[in-house]
Amino acid sequence: MARPPSSADVRALERSTARLLRRARIPGLSLGLLSGGRRVLARGFGYRDRARGLPASERTVYGIASMTKSFTALAILRLAEEGALRVGDPVTKHLPGFRTPGSRTAARIQLRHLLTHSSGLPPLPLIYYASARSMARDPAYDPRVARRVGIDPDHLPIDTYEGVLEYLATTRYRLLGRPGEVFSYSNEGFALLGAVIEAVSGRSYESFLEEEIFRPAGMRSTTFDTGRMRRFPEVTQLYSPNWRTGRGPLVASDEWWEDTSMRAAGAIRTNVDDLLRYLEIYLREGRVGRERIVTSASLREMLAPQMEIEPGFWYGYGMFVRPDYHGHHLAFHSGGLKGVASEFAVVPRAGIGGTVLANADLVPSPLALQEGINRLLGLPPRTEFIDRPPKAPTTAPLSDYAGWYCSGEGIWAEVTARRDHLQLDFRGIELTYRKLRLRALCPDVFALRMAGETWWFRFLRDRSGRVTSVHLGGRVVRRRDPRLLRRARTGDLVW
Repeated sequence: MARPPSSADVRALERSTARLLRRARIPGLSLGLLSGGRRVLARGFGYRDRARGLPASERTVYGIASMTKSFTALAILRLAEEGALRVGDPVTKHLPGFRTPGSRTAARIQLRHLLTHSSGLPPLPLIYYASARSMARDPAYDPRVARRVGIDPDHLPIDTYEGVLEYLATTRYRLLGRPGEVFSYSNEGFALLGAVIEAVSGRSYESFLEEEIFRPAGMRSTTFDTGRMRRFPEVTQLYSPNWRTGRGPLVASDEWWEDTSMRAAGAIRTNVDDLLRYLEIYLREGRVGRERIVTSASLREMLAPQMEIEPGFWYGYGMFVRPDYHGHHLAFHSGGLKGVASEFAVVPRAGIGGTVLANADLVPSPLALQEGINRLLGLPPRTEFIDRPPKAPTTAPLSDYAGWYCSGEGIWAEVTARRDHLQLDFRGIELTYRKLRLRALCPDVFALRMAGETWWFRFLRDRSGRVTSVHLGGRVVRRRDPRLLRRARTGDLVW
């Protein structure tokens, strides 16, 4: 079990979180921690609305983005317990319309592959087309930026699961590998799980989660519905970087992105108060209050290391997993979207968990949660959830890695070989970074230290030894001939 937290630990965490807010210029965040069945900390820092001087609190509602994936996985396991499906079922058993272009692989993709991001689906622009209506209403949105990174701003909105299935069947892309072979983070895969939940339960995805998870857990300020959310007493303003430059002060916005066909990938809005109730499910073997959400066996399966990402770092079902985090079993997930930077973590055997929600994207707010968890575990506060690989000499010339790496999800990265490092120039639909320095750590692995966080880049080679892709943000992003990139703007590039 974790050691009892001291008041000195809590005060130190509050001070460092306040410093993080100032240093990273985060408008507001809310932080909560559990230990031994009680709340150690639940409070806000900074402002939910900076212009009006409204403070953030544990009751402030934020988006949580991809943290939603753990809820989706939990719903799948609940249906499995009811005998409505098995995680080993082919996706086509429940979604007969599921197809991938030019292959018969779709019939071999199972629900477990979607749950573990190992289906072989490459990163695609579907999330932007699913959000097209709200993005078009967003004053900060610039269609010229989208077009520059291969996103078609004139693409028809994809509002339904039928539209998702049609898109996956007709879009030009190559699978990354056989099912279960390659880890590549996939929002499309979790959108399919939402469709499966609807097909199997006979209820909408949103209704199923409301009735089977939110309501039993007492999560009264949790919703997918923007209209309902706006009636809650405390809702945050959203802040994000300038789209056109990627720099300068954060821009305030009232426009929440909506993606009705991809809600299972990242659309929940909630607060720390509700999330601490949710985390009880993981700390009490599937129970919260007097309600049982799933069995302890299902929970163990969800938190087990299912798909290896790096040595010692795995994905379970809808959760990242460190089976030996300095002697502890750690599971966590982060989320990022316009106006969202979120994370939660649980260490079930130690009885501790926590969450942090911030109202700006691309800010290092998860550092506050990581420090809190580490203090409860008696670890150095700055211990990182993802360990750096052991440093080892590398003999490959830096020119091996130089080139363009692009994905359909709006990621364009140019890697240039310098004398003693790689330079990364990154351009995405929501941000731009230039002249970032990647330092070699071990063969094919490079590190970038930015805003207090370490980012890892692992380059992948084919059987001949040629570098063909890079793991970037958990995605496998393929190397591209720059002469082909103009075809992305016309929708003619095979992703």
